[in-house]
Amino acid sequence: MAPTRPDSPGGPAIPVLAETIRDWSVLTSQSFGPLKCSTRAPRTFRAGLVARTTGSMSIAHLRVGPHVVEREVRGPDQEGGRFKVSLQLEGRGVVEQGEHSAVLEPGDMALYDTSASYRLEFPDDSRLLVMMFDHSALDLPPNAAAQLRAQRVRAEEPVHAMVSSFLASVAERMEALNGMTGQRIGNSALDLLTVSFNHELDGQVAGSAHEQDRLRASVHDFIEAHLPDPGLDPAMIARAHFMSTRRLHQIFHDEGTTVSAWIRRRRLERCRRALEDPANARVSVARIAERWGFTDAAHFSRVFKAAYEVPPSHVRARV
Repeated sequence: MAPTRPDSPGGPAIPVLAETIRDWSVLTSQSFGPLKCSTRAPRTFRAGLVARTTGSMSIAHLRVGPHVVEREVRGPDQEGGRFKVSLQLEGRGVVEQGEHSAVLEPGDMALYDTSASYRLEFPDDSRLLVMMFDHSALDLPPNAAAQLRAQRVRAEEPVHAMVSSFLASVAERMEALNGMTGQRIGNSALDLLTVSFNHELDGQVAGSAHEQDRLRASVHDFIEAHLPDPGLDPAMIARAHFMSTRRLHQIFHDEGTTVSAWIRRRRLERCRRALEDPANARVSVARIAERWGFTDAAHFSRVFKAAYEVPPSHVRARV
């Protein structure tokens, strides 16, 4: 029996089942983009998933038999790619991307990127939660993804344990991901993933012998904490870190961006999430922009449309 598309956001949380590996390939490709699935036990293979979309995040709770998933990307990804985070709930999983590989036990997480080839293996019957979202939705420094891809985020660490516990509860209550509640839960999940992955980066930086790594992390934390301040600019950041603006610009040049572009990107993402939240339906677009440091409403509309290809009013209308 061929699978159908996963549930719509407002439908019941009913699993979509696949009784063959071919059907599972079709179903997972519908949910996550083109994938190739294979198994050594085709006669006994069974799998299923429940999927939801909350704002810019797709969330899927999967139960699978032993199998392998492969995504091959040749050349630049035309859609720009998205991040995926896999939380292992039962069984074991292996995540491979580039030169990195991670073996996930229950409670462990790993991040990977659909803009590059990857491979997943589940040697046993497994249960997992998979979250997929735009690169810009996660507050990470520009080059941080390369450090985090296919790295095991261990459940034994207290911060990660708290995050994985919340996400595991989401997997058990997928029916709650509807409307305003689902939107807020999705945003909370993104915030907690940001905490977890930045905590992981902090651990890497603390163990680094390079003062430049520690300085870069401090600068990004400062920017995130001061996004609502319209006075946030390179001079303010440089003063706070007792460095020259030239050195500050060099840090961002090494990351392939500029100070101003990074500040604008982070502010736009905060505005987009606020516009998608039904709780802000009575708050004007201009007021939301002002909350996150945009003092000129017309300028905000222009840069928002350039970033997301639609004006902010269209995001509000979709909600």
